[in-house]
Amino acid sequence: MIEILLLVVLGLITGFFAGLLGIGGGAIMVPVLTSYFLWQQHDPNVVVHMALATSLSCIIFNAIISIHTHQKHQAIIWSITAKISPAVLLGSALATYFVVQVKSQTITLIFMCLMMLVAIQMLVDFKPRAAHPKQLGSGKLLIAGFVIGWLSAMIAIGGGSLVVPFLNWHQVNIKKAIATAASIGLPIALAGSVVFVMQGINNKTLPPQTIGYIYWPATIAITVGSLLSTPIGARLTHRLPVKLLKRVFAFLIVLLAVRMYTTFNG
Repeated sequence: MIEILLLVVLGLITGFFAGLLGIGGGAIMVPVLTSYFLWQQHDPNVVVHMALATSLSCIIFNAIISIHTHQKHQAIIWSITAKISPAVLLGSALATYFVVQVKSQTITLIFMCLMMLVAIQMLVDFKPRAAHPKQLGSGKLLIAGFVIGWLSAMIAIGGGSLVVPFLNWHQVNIKKAIATAASIGLPIALAGSVVFVMQGINNKTLPPQTIGYIYWPATIAITVGSLLSTPIGARLTHRLPVKLLKRVFAFLIVLLAVRMYTTFNG
């Protein structure tokens, strides 16, 4: 029971920051779940893969809820989602297949480096703006989608920190960019989760209560927690010092990533 409560608390924390800052997912879940799985004495060779897979599975449910909310306001640009999704699916699936073949030590290094880039983006609040409206052709969307899908699956995030600046640079209204990013997060999480299941389904070193690499009790507990706290975080966006909290969050995710890296490479 204590273990389930810890996972629910993780969901509460992740959901709160997701609602408040528009980011969360793998940034918090992967390092914490890795530590949790090690604490549960699971095989160190698979705990990072399990953490990535479980994080992506949680993002599926969060993305569905976000899509439902944004669709009420007619904010999603479905034409962009439709054009970019095939490349996002491919990039996410290939990245996940690549990650499964890589040792935990290497994954933690990649994760730490990418988390540092995410933290820097949050600290400088980089929001590129084009001097003139730029056309979002199918070719450009396919290239961007592949890169976004690949990088997002590598660190188990929904892709919002990549999609929003990209769409904003092409003169897409920020609210519509955020809403559309939520819809793009679903194919990222789906493709990654499916590959993690397929690649781990016959892995005898995985513990009970897993579907492939996904530890489903954690998926359920974290999702329940995030459902409770995400609306609270969203409501407090205009009441709390968001810029200061972004700095704290950026420091936190780097600290967690470095801690995970030193655990396997120290």
